[in-house]
Amino acid sequence: MTTLSPADVDVRPSRGRFALGLVLLALALAIFANLDPLLAWKDDVEPLGQGRLFAYYTAQSNFLAVSALAVHGIQFVRGRRPGVAAEYLRGLATVDMAITGIVAGLLLAEPGAPFTYSDFVLHQGGPLLMLIWFVVLPPRGALPWSAALVWLAHPFAWTVTTLTYAAESPDHWVPYFFLDPAEMDGWGGVILVVAIIHLVVLGLGLLAVLASRARWRAEMWRRLGLDEVPDN
Repeated sequence: MTTLSPADVDVRPSRGRFALGLVLLALALAIFANLDPLLAWKDDVEPLGQGRLFAYYTAQSNFLAVSALAVHGIQFVRGRRPGVAAEYLRGLATVDMAITGIVAGLLLAEPGAPFTYSDFVLHQGGPLLMLIWFVVLPPRGALPWSAALVWLAHPFAWTVTTLTYAAESPDHWVPYFFLDPAEMDGWGGVILVVAIIHLVVLGLGLLAVLASRARWRAEMWRRLGLDEVPDN
């Protein structure tokens, strides 16, 4: 029996996976383009100055989403199957975008605020699309339960670095009110909200792992013709 090496496999993209790759790349571009209003924000306070943009969890989660969409889109267009690292990235981006949408809707939404397209893409549309993508087309291989803990590392690191920056910056700036003890009746309120958010992130991570074990995942990947192509 002859075993085909990756070089012997026809990796020419089928129409289905090629089209999916283009869609993912288009979504990556759309999300990235809508980060531009945030990039236009200026602040001369040191340290970081305008770089404070990157302290927003919204910005970080959307940049992760752009990365995941771009990596998968490129692989699909090339006729390749994204590897395990790419699926971990997609899981992280999905969980991060989900918590971005939840926090924006429950804690940051202002009743009666005018609709803006960029706000919709970054806080509602993007998170919803990432969630749909992960559920409809789960990772080809089931992810371990420990992945939920790996994904928890980012929000934990974000919280620590954000609070450290607030303590060291001249104006004690924080990106969100629930990280400000003055707004939350002391550190107890901050710790409570942060703990709840991290528990929700952990729960979302476990649900993402569960989705990666969905029965339909093999059929979806087979329909894309990716069972016959090598991992990247």
